[in-house]
Amino acid sequence: MKSLYLTLLFLAAISLAQAQVQCDNDSTGNIPLTDLGAGTYLGEQGGLYPGGQNTMPSSHLKAGRKMARSIVPLDSLGNEDWVNGKVLFIGMGASTAGNTWNHFMEIFDTLSNVNPYLTLNNACLGAKGIEMMIDTTYNNWYWDDEIIPKLASKNSSQAQVQVVWIKTASKVDTIMEFPLHPSAIADKYEILMGVLQAKFPNLKLVFITSSVYGGYADPIKTFYDVVSEPGSYWNGFGVKWAIERQILGDPDLKYKGGSKKAPFMGWGPYVWADGVNPSSKGLYWNCEEDFADDGGGYHLTNGGKNKESNLLRDWALTDPIAKIFFVDGPKWNPVLREGSNASQSSIANNNILQQGLEIYPSPNHGNFYLQFALPVDGYSQLSIVNNLNQTVWEKRIDNAIASNGIAIDISGMPTGLYVAVVTINGQLFSTKFLLN
Repeated sequence: MKSLYLTLLFLAAISLAQAQVQCDNDSTGNIPLTDLGAGTYLGEQGGLYPGGQNTMPSSHLKAGRKMARSIVPLDSLGNEDWVNGKVLFIGMGASTAGNTWNHFMEIFDTLSNVNPYLTLNNACLGAKGIEMMIDTTYNNWYWDDEIIPKLASKNSSQAQVQVVWIKTASKVDTIMEFPLHPSAIADKYEILMGVLQAKFPNLKLVFITSSVYGGYADPIKTFYDVVSEPGSYWNGFGVKWAIERQILGDPDLKYKGGSKKAPFMGWGPYVWADGVNPSSKGLYWNCEEDFADDGGGYHLTNGGKNKESNLLRDWALTDPIAKIFFVDGPKWNPVLREGSNASQSSIANNNILQQGLEIYPSPNHGNFYLQFALPVDGYSQLSIVNNLNQTVWEKRIDNAIASNGIAIDISGMPTGLYVAVVTINGQLFSTKFLLN
C-alpha cells in the first residue's frame, strides 16, 4: 500500500511539473499592435490595418458592410428561408478558441438585442492547428469526420455557414525568426481562406483573432515556441499581413465577383496585451487570475475565458460590419423587408400587425404626427427606420392616448421610404410612409 501511495504521489508530481505555468514571465516590453500604431517592431509597422491604422480602409469597410447586408437566413440546402432558416456563425480553431467560443455562446444566450435568425455553433477541434485545417489531401478527416459532423449534430449544415470567427496557430512553423514566422502564418491563412470557401459555399465573412499573451507557457510543451513569447505576439503580425494581402488585391484572396476565391476578411477582437502591463484599453493578462494551473500556460481559467469572450461580445455588438448580422433590427422582421418572400403564416405566427398606426400628413417633409388607433396602457417603443434598415429616430412612449398624435421631426433626413415601428406588449406594429 505504501508503495502504491508513493507511486501515485510521484505521478502527481510529474503531472504538476508538466503543467507548470511560468508566472514570473509576466511581461516582455512588446507593444500591442493596436497601441504600436504607425510605430515599428523590428522594422514592421504596427496597427491592425495598413498605414498603422486600427480601422479598416474605407473601401474595404464599405465592401464588408455590403457583404454583411447580403446575409439572409438559409435552409440546410443553402436556400433563402425566412420561416425556418438560420444565419450560422461558427467558431473555429483549437481548444483555446473552442473554450472561449463556448463561453461566448453562453453570453449570446443572455443577450436580448441579437438577430433572432442568428445561430452560433462551435466548430473547434482541440490540439489541431492551422496546418491540419489546410491539409485536405492527407488530413481531410479533420473536415469529413470532425467538423462537418459537429455541425450536423447541432442540426446545421455546411451550406448554412455564412460567418466564421477563427483563432489558431501553426504547430509546424517552429523557426522562430522574424518576419519568417509570421509570414508563414499569413501564408497558411491565405490557403485556409480558399479551403473555407470550398467547404462552406455560402461563406461571406471571416473574422480573425490572434493569440493572447503567451509568456506564461510551460517550456516542457513540444510546441512551446509557438505558444510562448514572442510567438504569440508574432501571431498578430501573421493575421495582420494575411488581411492586408486581401486589402491590397491578392488574386488568391478575391472575395467578390464571378471568380471569387475567398471570403471577406477582417479582424475580430485583438486580445494580445503584454502580460500584466495593461494596454491603452485596460486589457491585461494575469497569470494567477487568467491562466489555469494545469493548462500549460496557454489555457485560460473560467475568468480568463470570460474576459476573452466578453471582448468577443463587445466586438460583435459594435463592429461596423459584425453588428449588421449580429444585432437585431428591422431587416430581421419579415414585414419590414422590401420584396420579402415571407409567408403570411410566418407573419401571423410572429404576432406582427400592420394596422393600428396612422401617419399624417403622408407623404411629408419630415415633420409629422403618428397616431395610435387604440389607447396603449404602459409604455411602447417607437422607432423610425430608413430603407437601409437604420434607425434614425426613436422614443419611449408612456400611456399613449389614441386621439393624441405624437410629434416627430426627421426633417434632416434624405427623401425616400421610411417605416414607423412600434412595439407594444410584445407585438410589433408598423406602417410605411414617404419623405419627400
